[in-house]
Amino acid sequence: MNGVNPADAAVVLKTLLDVWDAASERMLAAVARRLARGITSEGWAVEKTRETLAVRDELNAIMARLDLSAPELVVKALGEAYGIGERAAATMREATISTRPEVVQQLAVRLVTHLQGAHVPVVASHLDLYRRTVTAVELDMQTGTITRREAIARTVDRLLAAGVDRFPAADGRAWHLDTYARMAGRTIAAQTAVQGQLDTMVADGRDLVIISDSARECENCRPWERSVLSISGRSVGTVVDGRTVEHAVADARAGGLWHPNCTHRADPFTPGLTAKPAPVANPDGYRAQQHLRALERQARELKRRRTAAQQIGDEATVRRVNASVREVGARINAHTEASGLLRRRERERPVGA
Repeated sequence: MNGVNPADAAVVLKTLLDVWDAASERMLAAVARRLARGITSEGWAVEKTRETLAVRDELNAIMARLDLSAPELVVKALGEAYGIGERAAATMREATISTRPEVVQQLAVRLVTHLQGAHVPVVASHLDLYRRTVTAVELDMQTGTITRREAIARTVDRLLAAGVDRFPAADGRAWHLDTYARMAGRTIAAQTAVQGQLDTMVADGRDLVIISDSARECENCRPWERSVLSISGRSVGTVVDGRTVEHAVADARAGGLWHPNCTHRADPFTPGLTAKPAPVANPDGYRAQQHLRALERQARELKRRRTAAQQIGDEATVRRVNASVREVGARINAHTEASGLLRRRERERPVGA
């Protein structure tokens, strides 16, 4: 019997991520739409400066709507993820083990906290995009060789390409809102599914698992591959099939197992019956997967830039960004064909694209 593949838990996130994708699109569209309003007016820059607080309020309102919908969607998604883990560990007995609501609730609070932590910095980053565009456009207009619409579109596209709409998170990295939601959601959903499996096994009187050998391991989780671990920690120090159980599952987690996008399973281990998994020889698997994720992020970024140009109404910028979208799509095709990875087009576009 195999344990749950953490990556399988991502299927429960579609509705939640669609909501966050839509919010990300609305924020960028709100900035672009505000910049384009009154674009032929002589007092455009003065009016845009006066509207700064209104822009901030509109961005805050978009994020506030997420506060209302996110908790319920998170609890539902993680409850389903926990159930995936339970079913992976189920035996042939008729009795079922009900979901532990306190575990799901704890993980849900953790995910909601992660997502809500993005509210202030993501509003600030989009407001910075608005302010910097107003300032830069007026400087461009002084040359007299460019229309205001062209200047706005070019400036917004340049700032988006530079990542001005990204926000700093607690991990020190700069994130787009949709990418951050995907990372946080997939990580906690995967951990929830694994926890559902492990809780079910403990309730069923089983305490040992063996970590699978994944073709897409990273340096953090590679040391744990093919290791026999104790779920509760009580079996640490015991000898099974001539091997000492040296670590608990908690040790492996602390050491990096089940990081974002990890695909390692914790397969149930039965002494005398479970064979040690054969090594999987694909040292480039993890790098190939990470490169695909980078291309997917690039595709979504380009489509955000296209959305902004469309809101502003500059067809030349739309055509130029469309060419880049096609070029990245061709690179994704070539990479998936060469690596054998599956192309998931829904990961390449914002929810409305």
